[in-house]
Amino acid sequence: MDKAFDPRALEPVWRARWDQLRIGIADPQSDRPKYSIGLPPPNITGVLHLGHAMGFSIQDALARNRRMCGYEVEWCPGTDHAAIATQNVIERQLAAEGTTKEQLGRPMFKARVDAWYEEYGGRIFEQMRRLGFTCDWSRARFTLDEAYVRAIRTAFKCLFDDGLIYRGPRIVNWCPRCLSAISDEEIDWQEHSDSLVYLRYPVDGGGEIVVATVRPETMLGDAAVAVAPGDPRYRDLVGRTVRLPLTGRTVPIVEDQAVQPEFGTGALKVTPAHDPTDYEIGERHRLPMITVIAPDGTMDVPDLPQFDGIPAAQARLVITEALRQAGVLVKEEEYTHEVGHCDRSGDVLEPLISAQWWVRMGELSQPAIAAISDGHTRFHPSRYTDVYLAWMSGIRDWCISRQIWLGHAIPVSTCANGHTFAWIDQPAECPACGDAHLEHDTDVLDTWFSSGLWPFAIFGWPEDTADLARFYPTDVCVTARDIIFLWVARMIVLGLRFTGRSPFAHVVITSTVQAADGTRMNKSKGNAVDPLVMIEEHGADAVRAWAASVGTGGQDVRFHRQRIESYQRFANKIWNATRFLVARLDNGEGVMSAPDDSVGIDELEPEDRWMLSQVAETVEAVDASLAGYRFHEAMDRLYEVTWHSFCDWYVEMIKPRLRDDAPATSRAAAAQTAITTLDVLLRLLHPFMPFITEECAQRLPGAAPSLQLRDWPQVAPGWREGLAAPHRAAVDELLQLVQRIRILRNDSGVAPGERHRLQLSGGDPVMTGAERRRLVTALVLVEVEDDAVLDGGVTVVAGGLEARYHLMIGDRERERAQRRLTELEQVIATIQARLANPGFTGKAKPEVVAETRRRLDEALREQRALRAQIREDEKDARR
Repeated sequence: MDKAFDPRALEPVWRARWDQLRIGIADPQSDRPKYSIGLPPPNITGVLHLGHAMGFSIQDALARNRRMCGYEVEWCPGTDHAAIATQNVIERQLAAEGTTKEQLGRPMFKARVDAWYEEYGGRIFEQMRRLGFTCDWSRARFTLDEAYVRAIRTAFKCLFDDGLIYRGPRIVNWCPRCLSAISDEEIDWQEHSDSLVYLRYPVDGGGEIVVATVRPETMLGDAAVAVAPGDPRYRDLVGRTVRLPLTGRTVPIVEDQAVQPEFGTGALKVTPAHDPTDYEIGERHRLPMITVIAPDGTMDVPDLPQFDGIPAAQARLVITEALRQAGVLVKEEEYTHEVGHCDRSGDVLEPLISAQWWVRMGELSQPAIAAISDGHTRFHPSRYTDVYLAWMSGIRDWCISRQIWLGHAIPVSTCANGHTFAWIDQPAECPACGDAHLEHDTDVLDTWFSSGLWPFAIFGWPEDTADLARFYPTDVCVTARDIIFLWVARMIVLGLRFTGRSPFAHVVITSTVQAADGTRMNKSKGNAVDPLVMIEEHGADAVRAWAASVGTGGQDVRFHRQRIESYQRFANKIWNATRFLVARLDNGEGVMSAPDDSVGIDELEPEDRWMLSQVAETVEAVDASLAGYRFHEAMDRLYEVTWHSFCDWYVEMIKPRLRDDAPATSRAAAAQTAITTLDVLLRLLHPFMPFITEECAQRLPGAAPSLQLRDWPQVAPGWREGLAAPHRAAVDELLQLVQRIRILRNDSGVAPGERHRLQLSGGDPVMTGAERRRLVTALVLVEVEDDAVLDGGVTVVAGGLEARYHLMIGDRERERAQRRLTELEQVIATIQARLANPGFTGKAKPEVVAETRRRLDEALREQRALRAQIREDEKDARR
């Protein structure tokens, strides 16, 4: 093996091997149990970001694990046409060329988009391959594929014919840049500091009422002033009217529960056409909807030419000044609030009333609520269940139309006789009357409508395909919390409507990656991290291990490169341990020789049993973590056991036993345990770190072409209770002593090659003195006297094992002993107080109480030993 693991050299080799072995290509005719995942489709023009790297790494880990567990795994990839995002890019290109899409015309614009998709489409797949993802690339789908388009039209027509899709005017979030409606879930809320303007509205018949607003420009469209029911300040004004400044219109004063009496003056100017809350107030009180802002974001008030055509942001200043001049501006205050922006263009959104296509969600939401409430689909972490249910319980009708050129055309036409109908295949005539003069709807569908069909449309729905029958419903959806409403809820709604089954059994919500300072990552801020750069610098395994370690903890995580670097070092640690074992056990071909199967249980040494017990626990712990979608727990456990227990301790303990001159039986037992442990750990780590584990596994005897063709590890009989457990505590105790001796040597400035006498006394009786002596000398440079009468030296205590380390005692060692004695007095007092508390001993788990008593016993023995050492030292000093 090379001296160091080289990801750049080995990753392409293994990607090619997996392709050659057709890893990931599922067979619907297989008799194995199925496991399926629909990859959340990234934008076809997109690039891999840390969110992708995290979520996709978790999905690949699931896919690899399930294959090794004997499942026929279908992980279906695909891409989204990203209508608004792609159109924005193309329009910016056209603007740079001095033209627009309107000047270009729809046919030429479509050709431009097709060329863009041809040039950039699918590049994210190549980036995904860099991370070693084993999707079923043969089934890759695109939301503009012909079959997918047919699925979308079929779904739309079914809902339309069932009366669940309608067209009507309602208030929407309008992007003046995209000239399209935007859903509530696509708003990017940003903090703004604006002026809260207080305006005096004269009340007809005498008096006045003062309102507060951050949008004085919309007062031109006011239809009422609202106050909270029963507000004593305005009780006498309800039912009267006010005359609006600048326009002279008269509007009523009404009571409404939506008013917050503590905001401003408690009196709210109501502009139903330009505020969602005001719109609802307007509907309740049947107020006129007066539009004063045009779709392009300019003022639309032809009766007030001094304001007409001015951009709304500029009009705010102009109209505020006009109100000041009119003597109705009372005061201005600085006010910080959140303002909605288009998450694609970044422009400030304008609430406008617009005729749109809507899905009636009342009927559709009930089965989707029941699917979660009844446990057919479960969220991980479970707290997102309440988030989902709360949103679904208050869900409004879904606006599914967008006013852009790119996307799935709304499949609706209207004939000259006024018949409006939905269709799957573009019609030549009206099915009701045969009229051939058809006007097709010009809107396109919300991207989330098309992607809401993803879990079943990717398998061929509405056709009754073998893939659909075999792989739907899928088993898990791994996604981010910010699209629970945008995507997850809609997939459940549409899946239940069209297939009668929830589209997945589990929803895993991944963590959100933040910049190191806790802010949102953004390219414009310069704090975004390119995962491809991380792969290039640290290897794909390090990025994937990082993703598993932080992706399912349930909390947002700050990105720190050091964490990825630590997993790069981890990969090197695995490589070096494998390299050492190959060097000691080489069969002449760079592969470890097969272990001697004749080695019996009784011939295993304590450290072999100790290692196998941890292997058994690790298999069960990783299984439990994966079953609960707690990947961070699995990765942490594997890191700890592989790096520390195996590489740092076990391999070091058996080095003398693997020498050629070591006793044959002991050498065979060490080789068998080392190979068994490495084999199991590589298989457990494989879903998270596939490249390093594949390469190292090739050095094991009888290696398969790929770990994907191996079985998932099972706990062998006797690894724990019947074989290893009695020696676990004894070895742990010994290793704790060795660790403390190493710290002592380092603190005392002992040279690396310097040897001292070590006296041992006590210790777990399951281990013999000879075994204890052998292990200590393998781990630290000392001459061991076992079962000795302790005399002089520095005291070291671990569990029931006491030692005296004989180095020249100086002032440093004396100070250390006194310091430690003071620490022990505090520790003992704390533990004794805890054990004296009935609330602890009566309520804590028995094993916790037992461990606390053990710690007290160890502290007391160390205290006695240190006091004896100090007394002996004082006697020597007097001599």
